[in-house]
Amino acid sequence: MHQTATDVVVVGTGLLGLATAFEMLNRGLEVTVIGPRTGEHTGQASRAAGAMLTVFSEVEAGHDPQRIRLEVGERLAARNGYQAWLDRISTASARTLDLVHGVWVIGNGYGTDDTANLKAIAAAAETHGYRAEFAAPADVPGLAPQTRAYEALWLPDEASVDPAALVEALSSVLHAHPRCRWHNTTVTTVNECGEHLAVQAGDGSTTLAAHLVLAAGAGTTGLLDPALAEQVAAPPLRSGRGVSLLVRAPFALPAAVRTPNRGFACGSHMVPRGDGTIYLGATNRLSTEPDYGQRATLDEIATLMHDATAELNTTLRDAGLVEVRVGHRPVTLDHLPLFGRTGHPMVHLATGTYRCGVLLAPHAATIVADGITAPGSTSGHPYSPQRTIEIPALDDLITGSARGLVEMLCQPGGNLPPGSEELLERFLGAALREIATGTSTRAAAVRRLWERAPMPECLPLLLDAAGRMR
Repeated sequence: MHQTATDVVVVGTGLLGLATAFEMLNRGLEVTVIGPRTGEHTGQASRAAGAMLTVFSEVEAGHDPQRIRLEVGERLAARNGYQAWLDRISTASARTLDLVHGVWVIGNGYGTDDTANLKAIAAAAETHGYRAEFAAPADVPGLAPQTRAYEALWLPDEASVDPAALVEALSSVLHAHPRCRWHNTTVTTVNECGEHLAVQAGDGSTTLAAHLVLAAGAGTTGLLDPALAEQVAAPPLRSGRGVSLLVRAPFALPAAVRTPNRGFACGSHMVPRGDGTIYLGATNRLSTEPDYGQRATLDEIATLMHDATAELNTTLRDAGLVEVRVGHRPVTLDHLPLFGRTGHPMVHLATGTYRCGVLLAPHAATIVADGITAPGSTSGHPYSPQRTIEIPALDDLITGSARGLVEMLCQPGGNLPPGSEELLERFLGAALREIATGTSTRAAAVRRLWERAPMPECLPLLLDAAGRMR
């Protein structure tokens, strides 16, 4: 058995893991990265991401103001240093990494709250001193929808980046670095070994580490020996499965165009890539036990294509399909990331970023590195893995999220008679409450599922579970 020692082992070769390893090397530490370097990277969120650096356009009108301040502040901290971070990677890799500046957010009849959401997005930007300019939909380059857009908001300080190019540039830097080892395999288990952590990999190697950074998405904490996992006491992670398409479209797209969040997802969006292709995204379906090998279903692709042609550009029907991608976004029960030291002083997390992983990657790397090089300096951070996560009551969650369930059920392109959307929202909420409080086998199954994922995205799973049982 081959055994080596290092300062830090980083588990995971998505953008968060690579960014953290890059930061550790810049601080003079020896780093061992364990995770796939070659292959298809099946299910990896980074390579399937739209990679919009959306500081403000993730805001929703129904979000708690305190939460908006927290998340916008953290996203803004990441965005402010992003160009300098890209420049460092470009210099180290001898590859050009460019941002595509600006994001358009459009409002249309598909979203019942689009007007309120656009106002909330604009208010968040202006509160922090950034521009948010309302414009006519006819002014949006590349927008030619079937469903008429009635409003558009230009956010010039948001941007997008090609995540595949970014990951490849970081990979080349790490692979060539003299203080970095890369095991092109997967971790099998991690346990304590005296004053070190012993990280065992599928290639038969064991690496002794003073610190371990887990950045392997939703399956991160399942790699730990049970005794170590108990000390780490990491909050549970779930997966938001997203399907996206890469296409060659018959029109030019100078900047990203998106709708506001709706139906437990980030709306429809198209994002330009440097090679002339366009990214179309993305679906979002919660999974409590993700299958990383499961390919996109025809239903997911049909929903994605219908919404893109209806809301963004009808000529996408003539686009050439380049690639179908599936990614699993790691998400916590309170939807906030996990950055930094856990209950075990040698184990650190860089995960749980949900839809903002590409934007938050350099910020996460700094927080994790600070926790290693200056112990205790990040213990009070709101994204600390040691924070207390408040779990909402099922009744409260149903009350606040039934509308999103209706929006999801109406995809793709379903239209309800006037006034019936509110009736359906109230009926679904009442039905789920009645089922969840009952004594039947169906009720027990719904409650078990809820206990595994007490979050708004679980409502479609609850509805599905209730409908399947007889």
